[in-house]
Amino acid sequence: METTSERAPEATGTWRSRCLRCGRVTALDDRVSGCERCAAEGFGVPMVPVQDRAAPPAKPAPGPPAGGRGAMWRWAELLVPGGEPVSLGEGGTPLVRLDGTGLPGRVLLKYEGANPTGSFKDRLASGAVSRARHLGATTVALASSGNAGISAAAYAASAQLSCVVLSTPELPKPTTAVLDALGARLLLTDTSIDRWTALRTGVERLGWYPLTNYLLPPVASHPAGVHAYRTIAYEIAESLGWRVPDWVVVPVSRGDGLFGVWAGFVELHELGWTATTATTARTATVPRMLAVERFPSLSDALMRDLEQPERVADHGPNQARSIGDQLATTMSLLTLRRSGGGAVVCDDDQMWTAWHALAAKGFVLELSSAAALHGARHLAETGALSDESTVILLGTAAPYAQATLRPADDEPRHHSRVTDPGDPAELSALTAKELM
Repeated sequence: METTSERAPEATGTWRSRCLRCGRVTALDDRVSGCERCAAEGFGVPMVPVQDRAAPPAKPAPGPPAGGRGAMWRWAELLVPGGEPVSLGEGGTPLVRLDGTGLPGRVLLKYEGANPTGSFKDRLASGAVSRARHLGATTVALASSGNAGISAAAYAASAQLSCVVLSTPELPKPTTAVLDALGARLLLTDTSIDRWTALRTGVERLGWYPLTNYLLPPVASHPAGVHAYRTIAYEIAESLGWRVPDWVVVPVSRGDGLFGVWAGFVELHELGWTATTATTARTATVPRMLAVERFPSLSDALMRDLEQPERVADHGPNQARSIGDQLATTMSLLTLRRSGGGAVVCDDDQMWTAWHALAAKGFVLELSSAAALHGARHLAETGALSDESTVILLGTAAPYAQATLRPADDEPRHHSRVTDPGDPAELSALTAKELM
């Protein structure tokens, strides 16, 4: 893939990329490797797509988008160009009031489990796979512990692209079975870091189109995919009459969604579409973001005033696979600081307590998603919420529902074990095996 240097924006469009940290501007950059200038200083920071506009666009008309696309594509004029979208019906998820939580103010759940494959990753996959097909890619690839892999495989299948998913042997059987049914090639490595080594090898030596990060320090997922998360903010603001909430609480691993939602609200303010907060509790043009993490990488960085998060120790069991990373990103840390937000840790017991509380109200979420309620309780306990506050919980995913899809003794057809993640010949051979 061509290296993107500092140069003028592409003559064919109004899009370019800007470093989130140093402000460096380049042509639209489709890589996941981030800012070269910041990387030389030891920081992993994404190049964020930005659009030069002669005038603010008009708000999209209510109702479904044209051509049978998902509701996310109502906002196509604000999204990174990707030709005809690869859409399975993503976006337009419910924003539902949660009553009886014991929390002050108005608490609402943005339920992303209503997306086609059951998670907010469908927004990322639709944006990134659309861009991949538009640019002529034939194979998309990613490292995943579950939801992102299922989503990418589904959208790749719809686009008739090959999909390679890098994971570890701990990947749950239901996930393996779904990936198999979707025709994805699953490659299992010994460790999580080996996934990134194999992905980088595939990208740099075999021409795979990357959908997720593969570098240390971690940067972010594909910029067009992360940009698509802004549609969550657009939908929330529209539902609130173009006012913004006081807080948005997001379960976080690397923080692609955390950044995307915050950036969406920033963009809405810049466009002049939003007023101040949805209540009179405070006057602000964007919400504060609260990251709920399983391991305290962001919390540690905020407490120690670090510019880049560091890896933290893994103490005890972890059932929250979707937010189980021990190393956060500079992107997430900048999001929290620039929004005036913060981070809180949620252990397994606290997540289960939140999960049961949500289930008692009729909302059954993936365990990691339930961590958002724990975050809201933390805000209340620390006095950050009042009776006038509006807080949004991002319910990132629905629970797995494929446990009986395949008999336990029936092995999936499309997965292989990687012995050397840095060997392009081995990866090529494994992905070229005939699918039975």
